[in-house]
Amino acid sequence: MKGRSMPNQADFYGRRKCGGPYGIIRGAALAAAAAFLLGGCDRLNQEEYSPTEPDAVTVAEDGRITEYVSEDLGESYYSETELEGMITSEVNAYNQENGEGSVTVVSMEIQEGKADLVLEFASAEDFASFNNIEFYYGSMINAQLAGYLFDTEFKRVRDGVVEGSPVSYSQAMQDMSAQVLIVEGPLEVKVPGSVIYTSTNSEVLSDSVVNATGESQEDEKEDLILPSNAVYTKNEGSFEEEAAKKRVYIIFDQK
Repeated sequence: MKGRSMPNQADFYGRRKCGGPYGIIRGAALAAAAAFLLGGCDRLNQEEYSPTEPDAVTVAEDGRITEYVSEDLGESYYSETELEGMITSEVNAYNQENGEGSVTVVSMEIQEGKADLVLEFASAEDFASFNNIEFYYGSMINAQLAGYLFDTEFKRVRDGVVEGSPVSYSQAMQDMSAQVLIVEGPLEVKVPGSVIYTSTNSEVLSDSVVNATGESQEDEKEDLILPSNAVYTKNEGSFEEEAAKKRVYIIFDQK
């Protein structure tokens, strides 16, 4: 999260969901990026998008994913050489299995205790697999065939502004020609088009940018404990239910 430091090795490996073979974490990639920096500056200067959150992605019309990571580094973390070796092994292994260029480190800058990194992925599937995170980009129909139910409320968006009260998923899904991005928050996302609906657990930042927080207003209210001496117990749902709460749907008209 923004402003959070990374003091030790254990914390590095807790930033993404556990269990995947290529569970890259942000801090490790930062130290290793220099080993892959080939022409990254020119490509970076062409990018006009400036994220407001510490972890953000842009989605190109052809499906390429660019991730922007900005981290405050703690004072005590293991050496850059060790991190470089680990991430080099991760990237090489992934590209050998999935094809050269599936993951590329575009640029990296570390100064004054802060690290900024740009990664490029050949597809949404590569981004999801490499980071071990839920991430889908495609048509509404294919999303349903993949098992996504869209069973949540949506905000209607026009020209980057939320209009009216939340609407049902049946209304949001009327235009089956639209594209959809489905991601587990938190993650800031820039889509290749104009957002027309987004699930309520998100914040609309502009016509094409959504902060997929994965948190709804109801979640924020449940976290309040009033009065101060009250005993508060929050009922936790199943793993699937908790994961579904963080799943953000962004429906948009593609350019």
